[in-house]
Amino acid sequence: MPAPPAASAPVVASSPAAVARLDCVQACGTAGASRAGSLLRLRGKALAQADEVVFMGAPGDGDDVIAEALVGRKTSADVRVPMGAVSGPVAVVDSEGALTAPSVAPVLVEATPPTGPVSLGVRAPTFFYDAAKPATLGYTVHGAAPVPVTVDLARVDDGAVIAHWDLGAVAPEAPQQLTWNGLANRKVQRTGRYEFRVVAGGVAQPPVAFEFARDRFPILGKATFGTGTAAFGGGRGHQGHDVFAACGTPLVAAHGGVVKVAGYHGRAGHYLVIDNEGTGTDYAYMHLREAPLIQTGARVYTGQPIGFVGDSGHAHGCHLHFEAWTAPGWYSGGRPLDPLPLLRAWAEAS
Repeated sequence: MPAPPAASAPVVASSPAAVARLDCVQACGTAGASRAGSLLRLRGKALAQADEVVFMGAPGDGDDVIAEALVGRKTSADVRVPMGAVSGPVAVVDSEGALTAPSVAPVLVEATPPTGPVSLGVRAPTFFYDAAKPATLGYTVHGAAPVPVTVDLARVDDGAVIAHWDLGAVAPEAPQQLTWNGLANRKVQRTGRYEFRVVAGGVAQPPVAFEFARDRFPILGKATFGTGTAAFGGGRGHQGHDVFAACGTPLVAAHGGVVKVAGYHGRAGHYLVIDNEGTGTDYAYMHLREAPLIQTGARVYTGQPIGFVGDSGHAHGCHLHFEAWTAPGWYSGGRPLDPLPLLRAWAEAS
């Protein structure tokens, strides 16, 4: 293979949606301000496909909190203000993964009077293994004295407790965070619904649930699964599956890890292969529009931009040729598997 070319600078996907105004319409605070649990209505354009709302707070992503959009309409969308949200602009993530510009008008969030010994919330409704931000529980103890807190992490479908934290006596009125990296007994846990179960001062709190996934669909846009020669095993020993999408549609890493190869090949075009963190398997992405956004040897995270759908190399129409290889990986002792069941599952979950 030729030496990999220099990577281009990452480009953030843009969304045609825009947020012009923010109104608290239910369970509001004083003077129309919002608080945790308030129903906030975003008004603007192209909001029918709103998927998530990012409460951006102060500059930087340290205080960002994400909530699922409840209702999307052409010119408005509703969302419940999550715990931990602070005053500042908001942005919308649409159903294709594209992000709007921050709203010009900020949302005003006032502190919520505590209703129990501890306030709880998750930073986002869905977390992916080896993403830049792990599953995060925010908690704040209320009262005049420290309160002992323990946390169990349970898998909802079978009730299995897979992690436990004894946090000791937690100081009051100081926001805290607890994170989970997706592992238990050094193994990546399966995709599904999980919940943090908190006991504060000997009192069990309502569980805080979230979705966890090992992988995510790599195409941020409308996509169609190929058939016939585009399927695994089709044509002359096709080792992957072709997923068709518009040229220039953003691509992200389906699973984080280390880039084994990022380069160009006469048939594959611009391509890269990622050694998946925690699994020993590899995923390959081919026919990118241009050189990958990351180079050989780079560490990438689940959901990180890696390039754009294209038709480089030997390709008929813009598409992603995606391969999944068993351990120990791509042309290093592993073998290719039909990735269509994986791709379909990820697309459905997205």
